[in-house]
Amino acid sequence: MEQLGKSRWENHEHWFKFDHLSGLKRFEQISTLSPTSTAIALRALKFHLEDKFGFEITDDLFCDIFTKVCNFSPVPALGGHAGLEFVQPLQRILEKHGVSKDYLGKVWSTFRVQVPNPRCYKNILLHIPHSSSTFPDSSGHSLNDLNEDERLLIDYYTDELFAPSQDSEHICSVKFPYCRLYCDVERLINDPLEKYGLGFHYSPFDTTSESLTRSFCNREESFNIYADFHSLVSKKLVELSDDTILIDCHSFSNLPNLLVSNPPHIDICIGYNDDETCPNKVVIGNVVRYFESLGYQVGINIPFSNSKTFNVPVKYHTLMIEVNKRLYMNEETMEKSDSFNKLKYDIQSLYSILLRP
Repeated sequence: MEQLGKSRWENHEHWFKFDHLSGLKRFEQISTLSPTSTAIALRALKFHLEDKFGFEITDDLFCDIFTKVCNFSPVPALGGHAGLEFVQPLQRILEKHGVSKDYLGKVWSTFRVQVPNPRCYKNILLHIPHSSSTFPDSSGHSLNDLNEDERLLIDYYTDELFAPSQDSEHICSVKFPYCRLYCDVERLINDPLEKYGLGFHYSPFDTTSESLTRSFCNREESFNIYADFHSLVSKKLVELSDDTILIDCHSFSNLPNLLVSNPPHIDICIGYNDDETCPNKVVIGNVVRYFESLGYQVGINIPFSNSKTFNVPVKYHTLMIEVNKRLYMNEETMEKSDSFNKLKYDIQSLYSILLRP
């Protein structure tokens, strides 16, 4: 991009020539740069914006963008809202070129221009496999039957954290109704964790060490439930068709457990696959930067990696989001903490970044 700028603008430092110079004057009011440096800064800003938008910006439109940024009001020509991949670079560019920090904090809250972005999606499908602590009535089991180690495996309240109170036109959810100890629909049919008794059917594998010591369902029944749920989610993906991102919604224990003996001190884990279901790297980066901007410590494919997939004849992307239970609950009492609603708001506010306007 720097070479492109030099080839097009070499020896043309005063290219900033519009019908009016209000944009330039406003920039000078908040900039510590000289007039010549200001023109160079504006030239660089224009190229950065064109690179982020993916198309060339006319001088008139750029003047409109610039004056609106200085006035802190939406830009009607761009539709009124902006994605994270636009706003954050804009903040960095303005800061680099001398704009007062008093103004930078207002860019995100007031200049929200959502430019049509091919890296966003038409639909979001929330896959919530581990939030339930209930068992079928016919099983004869309940949450009260679980010991401390078994209870740590449940992703309490993730249905509330991730799923809006009602499905909307472009956001819908699919929740598995039973406890994962009865059937774990997140696993593969021939999952590597089978040898540890932690496949779709949980079962004892070594009674001499810390492990599961019993099963809550026979293998055949687990498989039938597993197949029915996978069929349900697959049909939903087909209904949504292409242009969908599946978010695999989880939480992980902050305490040593059967899955992780030494839990990491991160707040949120983002996981994805190394195949065609992997979102664009900009999408992943936007999600990571979004949570980091809110003060969360984010791990990528740590402590868990990959994201759930389903075998369907449509293209879709999938991304796993796991949140540390310490952020929203007391694992000893299993009660929500005071920060529950904040985390819920932060998670669900992410969806507007992933969806097309």
